[in-house]
Amino acid sequence: MAAGALLALALPSVTACGIGDTGPSAAGAPASGLPGPGGRPAAVVHVFFSSPVGLERVSRPYQGPDAPQAAMDRLVRGPDAAERVRGLVSFIPSGAPVPAAVTRQRGTADVYLPPGWTTDRTAVRQLVCTAADAVGRADGTGPEDVRVRLHRTEGGEPATEACAR
Repeated sequence: MAAGALLALALPSVTACGIGDTGPSAAGAPASGLPGPGGRPAAVVHVFFSSPVGLERVSRPYQGPDAPQAAMDRLVRGPDAAERVRGLVSFIPSGAPVPAAVTRQRGTADVYLPPGWTTDRTAVRQLVCTAADAVGRADGTGPEDVRVRLHRTEGGEPATEACAR
């Protein structure tokens, strides 16, 4: 009986916390990216690094019109110290030459791999997802809709890949 009386006393305090119902309220403009000079959003590209749970996308600021090439440049530099502490790694060898990225048509990226560029599958996935994201953001398609053609200096037909994280 004492437990029932205690419950009867506690129930009103749980259900009546003193905060009334409110409707939605204006919260300002939606988030728009990293702050740039003068408080304006900075342009960003996304690069993909490997983690214990798969590929993870990180943002990098950049200036200029060529987002796919800017993304390639930043990908090859690898994760920064804070990202490495979070467990992010790159399978692209340190000091690897930067691939050249070219976009000729909507939804397609041509990436020209330097001689001897790694064939490690995770490194190639990092590269493909980085290129697909840059092209997809630039032309308004999703990265999953972008086809990346990998051209090797050894010749032959380019391999066509899609980002599969």
